Amino acid sequence: MNLLSRLGLAVVLVQGLFPPGASAQSQLSYTTSWIGNSFGFGDGKWMQQDIQAISVGADGTVYTNAPWDESGSEIAAYRAGDKLAVAGSTHGWGAAGGDAVAVNHTYLYAAMSIGNQNNGLVGADYPPANLTWYGITRRTLANLASGAPFSGGIGNSANATKNSFLPLETITTGIDASIRGMAATDTELYVADTYANRIVVFDAVTMQRLRSWSANSPSRIAIDTDSTLWVIAGFSSGNLSIQHYTADGTLLASNVTLPTGAVPVDIAITPSGQVLVADNGPSQQILVFSKDANGQLQAAAPYGTRNGLFHTVRGVPGNRRFNGMTGIGLDPAGNLYVAQNGEGPRPTGSASVGQGAVLESYGYRSYVFNWRLYGLTFLDSAAFDPATPNSVYTGSKRFTLDYSQPVGHEWSYAAFTLDRFNFPDDPTFHQPRGVRGEPMVRRINGQPFLYTLDPGAHYLNVYRFDALQGEIAIPSGLLAQNPLPGTWPAAQPTYGEWLWRDSNGNGMVDASEISSNPSTGSTVGNGFWWVDEPGNVWLATPLSGIREMPLQGIDPVGNPIYTYASAKMFAMPQPFTRLARLVYVAATDTMYLSGFTAAIPWDATHWKEAGPVLARYDNWSSGTPAQQYAISLPWNTQSNPQVTTVGVAVAGNYVFVAELYTQKVDVYDARTGQAVGYMTPGASVGNTSGWVDVYLGISAVQRDNGEYVVLVEDDARAKILMYRWTP
Repeated sequence: MNLLSRLGLAVVLVQGLFPPGASAQSQLSYTTSWIGNSFGFGDGKWMQQDIQAISVGADGTVYTNAPWDESGSEIAAYRAGDKLAVAGSTHGWGAAGGDAVAVNHTYLYAAMSIGNQNNGLVGADYPPANLTWYGITRRTLANLASGAPFSGGIGNSANATKNSFLPLETITTGIDASIRGMAATDTELYVADTYANRIVVFDAVTMQRLRSWSANSPSRIAIDTDSTLWVIAGFSSGNLSIQHYTADGTLLASNVTLPTGAVPVDIAITPSGQVLVADNGPSQQILVFSKDANGQLQAAAPYGTRNGLFHTVRGVPGNRRFNGMTGIGLDPAGNLYVAQNGEGPRPTGSASVGQGAVLESYGYRSYVFNWRLYGLTFLDSAAFDPATPNSVYTGSKRFTLDYSQPVGHEWSYAAFTLDRFNFPDDPTFHQPRGVRGEPMVRRINGQPFLYTLDPGAHYLNVYRFDALQGEIAIPSGLLAQNPLPGTWPAAQPTYGEWLWRDSNGNGMVDASEISSNPSTGSTVGNGFWWVDEPGNVWLATPLSGIREMPLQGIDPVGNPIYTYASAKMFAMPQPFTRLARLVYVAATDTMYLSGFTAAIPWDATHWKEAGPVLARYDNWSSGTPAQQYAISLPWNTQSNPQVTTVGVAVAGNYVFVAELYTQKVDVYDARTGQAVGYMTPGASVGNTSGWVDVYLGISAVQRDNGEYVVLVEDDARAKILMYRWTP
């Protein structure tokens, strides 16, 4: 008798417990909190997820810019650890933020782009078909949401860019012509037209062009106390240098000599005239240059800890331990402001949104810490360390929790686990979107291992830990359902799935360490990975059943061992016609599956969903598994918003199901399948969250005191939602 027949004999359907497509009707009693953002949104504020550039006003207000923030805070203002304003009109309807910003005493000037959404937007407010405008939006400091019009200005007639946007380049859509640097006085605006290899100067009031000169792929610009300009050149080529110009474009001989390995990303001038250079190379410091009697620059002691966050103990954040600086600035009082995103300025043509934003301030002379803001997660879910429910990992972070603290204050930022310097071959950097994303933490023989999925669950990354690397997750392995797009790694097969294990322990993907499995071809594509508590790897393929790759031990380097030869296959059980999610509890040999059935078949428009049905099977590995129940999950694709599911988590006696569009977590009794109730975001997070936009966007744990803690990705405002519920 085959598996399907055995399951068919043991089916216990509980779909009739509530109508198909309905959710549990009773709202539970619980507390809503969050992890990873300095603001929860209950007060209408959130720290943006990325900062690509800053400019500091005379009063210490820090103005930011980035091409993308999920909730539209591309351009924002912060002061003294608080968020003051969102500029808006840089998100949607063809608009996006940018990579440069400057302020004077009256205006904010910010780089942005305006497109036509695949030629769907037409008229004078938008560029012609197949073209994109890259230019400058001008706003008033008194009200960032208000455009400051000027003669010849254009922009969307329906928002703040009306008559206040200046197009600098009109470029074929798909080409990155973003402005990478700006600086302003009350009379003149200096703009780095990086794409066209020039610096253009505008009248700061009329926005009329005054002059321009050639410069090699210029980016950041700083205005010195003598009105000369310091400019980072060579951005597009990566062959960076710092050049010195007069205000009319005459190149001066006093260029900055950078130390070997330095990667200059921004320049600032102190009130006393020192030139500061943010170095995003291995030093992760702010280089300091003083002027001698002849006005020539002399290197002084750098500012910040050598190697920044990667100084011993590697990965641990702290004061002046910088990580991926994107902007620096000072106010007239001598306070220093540093923006970071765990990565540095995005490369030309990249859609990167960094690895989480940090904005902090110090007294430059005193070294006194002033304040810090965090926006640390995006396309990140979170998972508990099985050894303690007080330690939580996201894709590239670790947080510690103190459950006795008030709402929103339970979390502390404990570690950044991604190391681009020691481990540039980390698969994270070579996979689409460049984020580790969705974690699973497992303890094997007491040792911690981190497994992560990309947002679409195509790749399972494996990481080990070693005290010599501090908190850094060391690349250990990779299981890929199909070849990665692009040329990395050079030795990957051209067809079929493959895996890598770092057998020599160097953290690099060597050709001899790759194993392929071409016989599966595309049959495993778009499956869902799961790692059970003992460390066995499961794959729910859409149509070809379920595969287990049992852990074969730990190799001498400390890597988990998996082989295709040891894999076991299980047929897709009734009632499913397509599988989408899998949770296997090894301690009880219990399998939870979700997916689609003949009654509600899969369709391509719901490619990321977990499906309308969840089933539990006992004695899964015994050869005679028994289906305990199959329940109808919330599902209505005709409603507005649609009601669909996207994630499944199991802890203790309960199953937690995240809905995609409707901000709900539905709770079921894991023993019976009965609906228990639901949770939605509370007032502390503004009664809202973004979509759960990843395959493994929910996790849960039962604490020793009986409380359940459920973590859910909030795609909108750079945080993880945390629900605390005691049955």
